[in-house]
Amino acid sequence: ANSKLLPGADRQRDFLEEYVRQRNEILKVGEGEDAGRASAATTTTTTKTSEEVSELCSQVSLFRMASDFHWGIWGILQAAGEVVLDGSFQREGAMARLEGEVDLDKWDYLRYGKNRLEGYRFVQEGLAFLDAIKLALHCTK
Repeated sequence: ANSKLLPGADRQRDFLEEYVRQRNEILKVGEGEDAGRASAATTTTTTKTSEEVSELCSQVSLFRMASDFHWGIWGILQAAGEVVLDGSFQREGAMARLEGEVDLDKWDYLRYGKNRLEGYRFVQEGLAFLDAIKLALHCTK
């Protein structure tokens, strides 16, 4: 999976904000409140929505990492049967496949696994970067 082709963080957050807004409309959150409490409820709902969106963003990242890790390991294990012949590892064949030399007539499990594990690492590094920023912001308060 090419992580550069995925929507950026802002676009993902916009999608999740709209998702939560639509869900809340469907569930009719806050329905039946009188006009005097409506503005306070709107502020509370906005804060709650922002918290929900932040939580969903975290969940999406974690589940994406889990999916990439699972399918990456699966791809490598599937490829093991193709690069181990007669009990010996065929290093040259494996390296050629990792560098892009593939037989287009069959699925390349090794390259698929490598790409999925790169996706896992991409998200992991992004989360580590965000944690570092949060820590830096916390320390400056």
